[in-house]
Amino acid sequence: MSAATITVPEITSVEQARDVVSHLFNKLKESEWRIVQLEKQLYGPSSERKAGESNLSKEQVLLSLFAAPAEAPATSQVLVAATEEKEPRARRQFAIKTVETVTERLEPEEKVCPHCGKQKCEIGCEKSERYEYIPAKVVRHEIIRPKLACQCGLAGVSIAPLPPVLVAQGSADSSLVAQVLLAKFVDHLPLYRQQQIFARLGVNLPKSTLGDWVTHGASWLEPVVREMKRQLLAGDYLQADETPVNVMDPDVKGKTVKGYLWVMGVPGGNVVFEFHAGRGKAEAKKLLEGFKGYLQRDGYSAYSSLVNEPGQKLTPVGCWGHARRKFFEAEPDHPAQAPPFLNEIRKLYLVEAIARQQQLEPEQRKALRQEQSKPVLEKLLPQLDKAVAQHLPKSPLGKAASYCLNEWTALRRYLEDGRLEIDNNLTENAIRPSAVGKKNWLFIGHPEAGWRSAVVYSVVVSCQRHKIDPAHYLTDVLRRLPLMKQSELASVLPQNWKPA
Repeated sequence: MSAATITVPEITSVEQARDVVSHLFNKLKESEWRIVQLEKQLYGPSSERKAGESNLSKEQVLLSLFAAPAEAPATSQVLVAATEEKEPRARRQFAIKTVETVTERLEPEEKVCPHCGKQKCEIGCEKSERYEYIPAKVVRHEIIRPKLACQCGLAGVSIAPLPPVLVAQGSADSSLVAQVLLAKFVDHLPLYRQQQIFARLGVNLPKSTLGDWVTHGASWLEPVVREMKRQLLAGDYLQADETPVNVMDPDVKGKTVKGYLWVMGVPGGNVVFEFHAGRGKAEAKKLLEGFKGYLQRDGYSAYSSLVNEPGQKLTPVGCWGHARRKFFEAEPDHPAQAPPFLNEIRKLYLVEAIARQQQLEPEQRKALRQEQSKPVLEKLLPQLDKAVAQHLPKSPLGKAASYCLNEWTALRRYLEDGRLEIDNNLTENAIRPSAVGKKNWLFIGHPEAGWRSAVVYSVVVSCQRHKIDPAHYLTDVLRRLPLMKQSELASVLPQNWKPA
């Protein structure tokens, strides 16, 4: 807080002096809270688990949620399933998919009994294993196309056509382009590091060439992502979020500006990223244009203004993950008042955990929420009103309680439909690869390059959602796309893809 931001009026009375002192005190506390919050963002732990679990055990929370077994046998079964002790874990093993196994047999030197002179017979064996690392290699394929002609000179020359390629007049196979894309966007290796790795393999690939391959690969994948987005917008439930990325300013050499990767998806389905220079209502509208239905998002004003715009048929769904985080951040300043709110929110999440454990269908999950989560929310609402009345509006707890009250209708909406999630964490998890990546590649080289990142992240994260190896998918799809028609794109979407 700088002196330039504070203006002190001329004081002419004791009452006016008291008002000024109170105002300055509130500004000081607000600045202290802001400093603490910034320090936590820079140096503090990212996990919120500890604070929520430090007051009540899981069993205590469950007992406060569910009725006694004698009153509700069905609920009793859910309670037992959720609290029963887990079996002891087996000894940790390497989680390795063995592609190739080489068996080596080591015979003992002594095969004849020294006492009777007879040949020893095998009575068993002992097995052990070790893993060998074989460095990657780049294979050069030389394609020879014989030219055929008749001696009469009338039939012309016959030659086999070249197979379609990703890069016009280029020498990169789809597997090599896929490797460059994965190394950059999954392993977070900038192109100059990849250039060094290829040099160790004996191949000199200029960074500009690798950049061209990224561009061509993203160009071929862009129609696939467009089809993914079309299908997402045709549904009636979306989760949306955005994350900032640094972009080189084309007008000022050596300076970066802020751009944004916007993301939308559905739980268990595809995820689509889009790059935009801004973070306003116009960008949100462009991302969601044509969508009608449930939109799950945080409390960011761009989404709220879009929901309230005439003609938009969007039903906002809140995120309890954001609400919980605000109470977690308020706990150091309000150690007595924040934990009860965290415990109530934890009850909501334990209901969701039980629904997942029981693999309930949407209608069953809705019924469970109506029975167990709705009373928790009804109890929580007056506590939030009380917190807002008792704490300063800009105090951490005041902000947390105000956020919940402002979002209350949206936060309760997940009770209406069993398909809806309690929070937007799945979309935040989808953003995580880009958040890790930008710590390595630091910035996007040009605003026009942002779309490439968005396209590749869309494909890679969607593959991960569908438990598909992105390397196999990209290698196969990039090989097939040059031969495909627009009407065949649906067959290579991650949820429909089958290896050729």
